[in-house]
Amino acid sequence: MKSIIEKIKKIDKLYHAKGCNTSQLKEAQNELGLEFPEEFIDYVKEYGAISFYGTEWTGLNVEGYLNVVEATKQERGLNSEFPTDCFVLENQAIDGLITAVNNSGNVFTIQYDKKIHLCDSISEYLDICIARKK
Repeated sequence: MKSIIEKIKKIDKLYHAKGCNTSQLKEAQNELGLEFPEEFIDYVKEYGAISFYGTEWTGLNVEGYLNVVEATKQERGLNSEFPTDCFVLENQAIDGLITAVNNSGNVFTIQYDKKIHLCDSISEYLDICIARKK
């Protein structure tokens, strides 16, 4: 099974921020009161945040809506139903649709009070995002 980093490396026209360090990760986790799953940690350490084919994932070393802490805090403020064990991975910017990940690495779509399990890993969700371009 390919690691998430190996998969990301193969994406054409990938834009990314600078990778982050362990202390930045710990600070972000403390601010959100949760632990990031291993795949998210690997991804942000290597890439910070990424954008490709109209997909934009949150991360660290970026400002504004792509910063995972800012995006998650904003969503928690807007949606009282947003699960406290989840963080925002992607804001679809369509009718309040958010892609969120819990500390076990499960990926969900969250729209207001509806939470639907999408896949079991961020890597699996990456495959869905890559397939969007086709």
